Amino acid sequence: MHVNDPLVLEISDELRAALKNRYVRVVHVYVEEYGEPEPGPSVEELDIPQQLRSVLVKAGIKRLYRFQWEAFKKILAGKSIVITAGTGTGKTEAFLLPILKLIHEEKMDDPRAILVYPTKALARDQLKRISKYIGYGYYTAAVYDGDTPRRVREKLSANPPDILITNPDMINLGLVLSPAIRRFIRNAEYLVFDELHVYEGVLGSHVKYIIDRIRRFKGVKQPVLIGSSATIGNSREFAETLFGLEVEVVEGPLRRRGRAIHAMISCGGLSRWTVTAALAAVLARKGYRFLVFTDSQQMAELVARMIRRSYGAEVYVHRAGLPAETRRAVESKLREGSIDGVVATPTLELGIDIGYLDAVVLASPPPSYAKYLQRAGRAGRRGRKGYVFMVLSDDPIDAYYERNPERYYRQEIPPSHLEPLNEEVLKIHLLALLLQQGKVKLSTIPRSWRRIVESLVYERLAAVTGYYVYPNTRLARRFFIKHSSIRGSGPLVAIVERSTNSVIGYRELPQALLDLHPEAVYYSFGRPYASTGIDLDKREAYVKPLPDDITYYTRPLYTVSLEDYAEIFTRTSRRGIPLIYAYVRLSLSVEGFVIKNYWEGERGGSKYWFSSPITYAYDTKATLIKYPENPEWGLMENAEAFHAIEHVLISAARPVCGASLGDMGGFSYPSGDIVIYDAAPGGSGLARLLYERFEKAEEMAYEILRSCDCYDGCPRCIYSPYCGNNNQVLSRRKSYLVLSEVLKKGVHIGAKPIEERFGKPMV
Repeated sequence: MHVNDPLVLEISDELRAALKNRYVRVVHVYVEEYGEPEPGPSVEELDIPQQLRSVLVKAGIKRLYRFQWEAFKKILAGKSIVITAGTGTGKTEAFLLPILKLIHEEKMDDPRAILVYPTKALARDQLKRISKYIGYGYYTAAVYDGDTPRRVREKLSANPPDILITNPDMINLGLVLSPAIRRFIRNAEYLVFDELHVYEGVLGSHVKYIIDRIRRFKGVKQPVLIGSSATIGNSREFAETLFGLEVEVVEGPLRRRGRAIHAMISCGGLSRWTVTAALAAVLARKGYRFLVFTDSQQMAELVARMIRRSYGAEVYVHRAGLPAETRRAVESKLREGSIDGVVATPTLELGIDIGYLDAVVLASPPPSYAKYLQRAGRAGRRGRKGYVFMVLSDDPIDAYYERNPERYYRQEIPPSHLEPLNEEVLKIHLLALLLQQGKVKLSTIPRSWRRIVESLVYERLAAVTGYYVYPNTRLARRFFIKHSSIRGSGPLVAIVERSTNSVIGYRELPQALLDLHPEAVYYSFGRPYASTGIDLDKREAYVKPLPDDITYYTRPLYTVSLEDYAEIFTRTSRRGIPLIYAYVRLSLSVEGFVIKNYWEGERGGSKYWFSSPITYAYDTKATLIKYPENPEWGLMENAEAFHAIEHVLISAARPVCGASLGDMGGFSYPSGDIVIYDAAPGGSGLARLLYERFEKAEEMAYEILRSCDCYDGCPRCIYSPYCGNNNQVLSRRKSYLVLSEVLKKGVHIGAKPIEERFGKPMV
């Protein structure tokens, strides 16, 4: 590979020097360059108010792009659509201009359109953008959400704007509790859900039911639904699942305008966190403004801490769980250039205005190529060249793309996913529907929801009388308010600092048990804490401060077992592997933990065991898989093979299904039975996607095993940082033999998955 970009060459040399490691290197460079999207009609040709035409020309928009013109026509024709186009190509204008035209033609007392953004920060940011098109006085727009002061809400209720900007959380609560929100929704003709790709997984399940409640509430007068996103691989299917109706697709260019340099950097045996911190420091020394992405709150805190303490660079953390004012202050500092950079979780991959960035650093390949494009699009905007550095470590997928870098940049955007039958989520929204309507006719409730009705009746939250289901209003209202958060589906555990008895944060179960078991290291606001215990009954975890100079973190040692399951779908793969997609009841038991030095990465560590495990049971969805056991092997040899296959299938699910490492879990039996499950209670849709795309995941798993040159297992093929038993009882060679036979010859297995399982499950 020939690297001819001066900055990439400089950074490669300086990085090796800073880390004193000649094996850290740039392994591939990809140059992305795209021109202007296909043009449409000029602004002067549009049938829009003259004032709006003048505003567009003043903003430098003299001609629409073809996809904007298509969206313009379809929205005016009353069609529900989804717009897909790359970052910075003008999706907002595509849906905003026809709405402004309609408002101009017929003013109303209530909002004509409601624009829904996934976060409050993004809603306020978009109000600034929209304001330049409505600033000449004819149109009005305002944000109405949980941060809007009461007096402002009262004014907006009395004198509503033409365009209301809010988030799905506010609509969820407002349909039950707010007469103003109910009135706004009743009269709005257009509902726009921007950043549509965000609404996948558990959040997507919530938003699907919120939209269903909106449509039921609207009755005969149905709204035009508009979705918009830069990165969706299955735009029509996903939008139709989310909206519950047919949509038309308007496609723009999938890439940004301008030029970007993408570079893959190999860690040379060091931890990805070490290399990421050093890379950020090199960029800071050169005066480049940057954004570092991680997929974990704890790793964001850890990397920022390493950059500050080891290199003295001025960086801040931006992540969920921080107070809104703290996140806004970080955004402002980055925009002003008063800090070198920010280490963020996906909170900054959306279109919040953080000014011009020279570079984006990805501490690991993102969960999906769609997220890669979203994050990469933050650098080099506004017509300037940007740099995107992705750090590759000793990890199966990292190693796969280090060997095949062209495949990374040529891959398709994977399908977005959600689980339409997440019963934990559905229970909340069916109860909300009962509260907002007063009663629901039994015959209008889908058959797949009937067991939820039975659950509500059993808990005395609802009652069935004649042909209708009624809410027990007092209990139902209290239950809804307590469980109204749509940002997850598991119970929240409060993190209590013992010395002050103050709550410093929250974590959702079951993840809270893995992060906050006794003696776990937990980072918050850059400070390290140690867990002194977790009370699952009280939903509280207790922590104490640790010395600020610690250089280690912890990983849990745990087991997962299958308590019960119920089939949803069954099929046999092309090569004869039986598959079941199922409801599952899992039991998670944390038995100990490992202490690891964060300079050394995921290898090694000291183990500690609890005198008795801490256990939590919950319901989710899973794909159950059955491989043939080898009769010539003993129990241990079969266990080594299938435990390794479970690990490598989860690794393969990352690019195939768009999953983060922590989004899915798994365990296996020596009998060849494997369970791969959604980590989110109730299910996120990833296990279903694996069920549907199993053959592709299996082929990638085989390629990972075949291509690795280790003797019998390493981080580049079958080791996982989330392995419950610290990567013991694993064999690359045996797992490769099993998959080789299956892919070459196929199999015929009489038994269903799990039916005849035996032996201890390996996590």
